[in-house]
Amino acid sequence: MLKKFVLGLFVCGLANSASAQQDKHFSMFAESPMYLNPASAGFSPGQLQLFTNFRMQWTSASDNPFRTISGSADWRMFDRGSFIGAGINFYNDVAGDGQYSINEITVPINYAIQLSKDNHLSIGLQPGWYSRTLLNSALTWDNQWTGTEFNTAIPSNEALFSQPNLSVNKFDLSAGLYWYAHLSKEFRISLGIAGHHLTKQKINILTADDKLFRKLTIHGQLAINRTNSNVTVLPAFFGFVQGSNMEMTVGSNFRFLLRGASHVTGYWEEIALSFGTYYRIGDAAIVNMMFDISGFTVGGSYDFNISGLTPATNSFGGFEVFLRYRMNFQRRGLGNPSIH
Repeated sequence: MLKKFVLGLFVCGLANSASAQQDKHFSMFAESPMYLNPASAGFSPGQLQLFTNFRMQWTSASDNPFRTISGSADWRMFDRGSFIGAGINFYNDVAGDGQYSINEITVPINYAIQLSKDNHLSIGLQPGWYSRTLLNSALTWDNQWTGTEFNTAIPSNEALFSQPNLSVNKFDLSAGLYWYAHLSKEFRISLGIAGHHLTKQKINILTADDKLFRKLTIHGQLAINRTNSNVTVLPAFFGFVQGSNMEMTVGSNFRFLLRGASHVTGYWEEIALSFGTYYRIGDAAIVNMMFDISGFTVGGSYDFNISGLTPATNSFGGFEVFLRYRMNFQRRGLGNPSIH
């Protein structure tokens, strides 16, 4: 009886996975907008940008917390005012005793039209491969209990889980619009809107009924850098709607220029330190810190949980770290590099 009850709960959890739709979730979203919007690929001070990050969440609430790794590269081509932006993203998320994982490989490409000097509007598409996997070998069942430990060499006799791994692989498609402009030497703005999982692919491992909800994302950032000031204020927001799930994060970073760029090398000789605070509405307070030197950036953030899960998490949410490197081959940046 116990065996059937546990199995029933497990199957129901998988069957309802579409309502809990596990998807990309990063606190330092403004540092790699290409994850949010394929139309933003290629919008960086240099011609090539490399990015990777790692996130771990719910360490105090679970013995198997969520672990997320991502990596990306994006570049700008045929830059004669208007340009083509392209890139590649990799994303891996693993959670739970069954090592339930999501893997994505996507290839964003866009065309950015120069509306005026330092003012671009971009439209982008992002085909990709989407995969979900559950490791049956990582699960244990009541008939495998020997009295002192679980022996996974004993057959579970579970017909639904007779294969070592359960997986589903699907084609995925996203699209977006992105506006990036230097309104003056002191102000820069970027705004984007994107739709993800437009194919609404079937993603349930056990049945063919559930589909991945489409996801609508909005995001933006303003950079304010007063003349003769070494401080840049960078307010930003990010929000999405996916099925019944909604999220909105707002906040700002404050970038302190420790060493300015020369007239010859520009952005690539700057040294700066940034601090930021954000609020994920109804969920978490976020703090971060970043250090920039000559195109290389390292940053980290921590989420303090303030949701209904606080008793289980003791306010501990998740930490995140990233590395980024921007390369400029033609000594030409995108707009005014002093406020990036």
